[in-house]
Amino acid sequence: MKPFLVLGLGNEMLKDDAVGIRVAESLKDSFPDEVEVRSTSSFGLSLLDELIDREKVLVIDSYLPEEFVGSEIQERNLDSVGEACGVSPHFVGLGEVREVMRKLGLGFPHEVRILAIPVSDPTTFSTEMTPAVAALVDEAAARARRIVEAWLPVPAR
Repeated sequence: MKPFLVLGLGNEMLKDDAVGIRVAESLKDSFPDEVEVRSTSSFGLSLLDELIDREKVLVIDSYLPEEFVGSEIQERNLDSVGEACGVSPHFVGLGEVREVMRKLGLGFPHEVRILAIPVSDPTTFSTEMTPAVAALVDEAAARARRIVEAWLPVPAR
C-alpha cells in the first residue's frame, strides 16, 4: 500500500456532492508512485479500509455553507475539526473512524488533511454540478497538489 492517499469523497448522482470525486479524477497521474489517488462514495466506517497503514491522507469533500456566495475552499487538519458523534454506525465521521482504528491497533494515518469545497446543491439527483461548483474543481485540484507536494521528500540534487 502506498504511504500517501488523496481520497475524493462524494456521490456522482447528487449534483454538487460529486465535487470531491471530480477533483480526485482531475488529479490522476499528477503525483509520483508513492501517492495513490482514489475516489469513493463510501462514508462512515466504510472509510476504515481506505485509511489503514497510510502515513498521510488528504480527504477532498464538499460542505454546505450557510450561504454559498462568498464561501471559500477550506483546508483543515482533522485535529482542528474536532469530534462529532454519529447517532449510528452509518453516520460516523473521520473522528470516530480514527478512534475505532486506534482502539483496534489498525494504524490510523499520522496526518489527515481535509480540503472542503463549498457547494450549493448536494441533494438534487443529477450528474451535472452547478456551474459555480464546477468552476472550483481546478482551484481545489491546485490546492490539493500543493498539500501533497509538501509531504513528498525533496529530490536530492
